[in-house]
Amino acid sequence: MQCVGLITIGQSPREDIVASMFDPSASLPFIEHGALDDLNHAQIEQLQPGADELPLVSRLRDGTEVVIAKERLIPHLQRAIDRTARDGATFAVILCTGEFAKIAPSIPAIYPDRVLAHTVEAVLPVGTIGVMLPHEGQMRMMKHKWSTATRQFIGTAVSPYSGRDELAGHAANLRDAGAAMIVLDCMGFDGAMKRLVAEESGLPTILANRLVGRVVEELVGV
Repeated sequence: MQCVGLITIGQSPREDIVASMFDPSASLPFIEHGALDDLNHAQIEQLQPGADELPLVSRLRDGTEVVIAKERLIPHLQRAIDRTARDGATFAVILCTGEFAKIAPSIPAIYPDRVLAHTVEAVLPVGTIGVMLPHEGQMRMMKHKWSTATRQFIGTAVSPYSGRDELAGHAANLRDAGAAMIVLDCMGFDGAMKRLVAEESGLPTILANRLVGRVVEELVGV
């Protein structure tokens, strides 16, 4: 029996992501761990990004939004993956759409950024992609990630944890700027947010966590 390891860059459990990621009828055995599970608030504050560091956005166990520096997060994320493997997970899913080339899982791992990028390349190799990202400090990285010789990038920053009321306006702005499709490039965006963005914009909209969830369901066979 396959057992899925779900590793958040914040604190586990992440019922919000799990509820949006998988079909309600799917019966999936999974184990959850978080990179920040063993840290107190003072230790987490020390991970806040400086001006030259890439910010990642996640959530703590109490629902608080947290912004952390990617490079300083890596050792904590590696330990969380190691704990997940020790607890019996047969493969891991990183619950973040960032790129994590420096981690070394001891079990097979699914990286949402790769699933998302290859899906968009298959669907929209030419045109303009509208991207909702969780933090303004990611804009330069996202432009590099999504722009190609034949695809233009339009980005807008809105946190899935604190900017829910702003989603409709951001969706309309991406549509009006010429986007042909919208990507919600953070695992924290959920199904209700996707529906709101799709309805407001009238555009095809990809929800990262559900896309990855469908891949996991295919692998597990549910």
